[in-house]
Amino acid sequence: MYDSIIVGAGPAGSFLAFLLAQNGFRTLLLDKAVLPRYKTCGGGLPYKTIRSIPFDLQPVLEVEAKGGRVAYQGRTALKVDFEKPYGWLVMRDRFDAFLVERAVAAGAELATDTRLVSLRQSDHQVTAETTRGSFSAQTLIGADGVNSLTARALDLLPDRLAGAALEAEVEVPQSALLEQGPYVTFDFGALPKGYGWIFPKRDHLSVGVFQAAPGKVVDIRRRLEQYMEWNPLLRKRKIARLHGHLIPLGDIPGELHRGRVLLVGDAANLADAWIGEGIYYALQSARIASEVIAEALSGGCMDLSTYSQRVQHLIGKQLAAARGFARLVYWRPKTATKLLSRSRRLQGLLFSAIRGDLSLQKFSRQFWLQSPLIILEALSKPESWE
Repeated sequence: MYDSIIVGAGPAGSFLAFLLAQNGFRTLLLDKAVLPRYKTCGGGLPYKTIRSIPFDLQPVLEVEAKGGRVAYQGRTALKVDFEKPYGWLVMRDRFDAFLVERAVAAGAELATDTRLVSLRQSDHQVTAETTRGSFSAQTLIGADGVNSLTARALDLLPDRLAGAALEAEVEVPQSALLEQGPYVTFDFGALPKGYGWIFPKRDHLSVGVFQAAPGKVVDIRRRLEQYMEWNPLLRKRKIARLHGHLIPLGDIPGELHRGRVLLVGDAANLADAWIGEGIYYALQSARIASEVIAEALSGGCMDLSTYSQRVQHLIGKQLAAARGFARLVYWRPKTATKLLSRSRRLQGLLFSAIRGDLSLQKFSRQFWLQSPLIILEALSKPESWE
């Protein structure tokens, strides 16, 4: 009998395992894969994400993002150097494995190559049936991603919205790596209602496209190939790995708990619908879950309803603001790119929001308040595309 079983060893699950184990709760962390495992993800960690982790990530940080490029269909509209620490790029297999190691070091037990088959609850416990037998606990946490079996087993978030991403790990000549430098690239003309990205890593480039809208997926493989053809740095390329993945779009249409079970991270649909950033919200949800579970286990009253309430209040409002901004950007992506490239006022707001100096809610409020000034500033400057 465990205090908590966590299904899924991504950032949300492993960080939650660390927090619970550190506080003396007997915790079992399950994952269907053998770790480390590859994850389709640009691997960008904004400063707010790094700041939220209470231990040093230096062993897995690859490249510090020193600046950014904003482009449209391969043409750079803005290149900016960041004036203060902005974020780092990581490989998700190494980053996730590092978080798992910290959880195990704190006292969590780990079972890999262990797939959840079903679960059942009683008044006194929840039991996970897996490919390696049965495990029981007082609480169970679904951290098993956007296709969460935990959520499906309990009919939680049946109508979730998700977009699609396709990413390639691309080997390029050293000259191309040097020319890309420590800059992250976002291209809002790479595909309809989405963007393309180039994130530099230690010895290669992570290149991908994200359709930030639900429904029928465009020909995403062709869009990725087209995006790479637009960029001269990627003409001489070798694709070392190619993977697709669904990314939540941040809607939380219902409760995130049922009985002794709750959802965190992507399983709870917690990602930004604008750029698909989800690690920060995964960690936030893990911290909230750890506090609610600790209170329930210590108090002897297994009421997890405050978890759903707190996530809706603390995270849901931020993601709603992101969805509103995403609709605006993807409605007129070329116009949005021009506004961002010409307005230092908008650049300051947006980079502060991504870095974490402004919440997305405050960013959205300030954006609408200052939109007349942003438009006037943009109209006063000539168009400049590389």
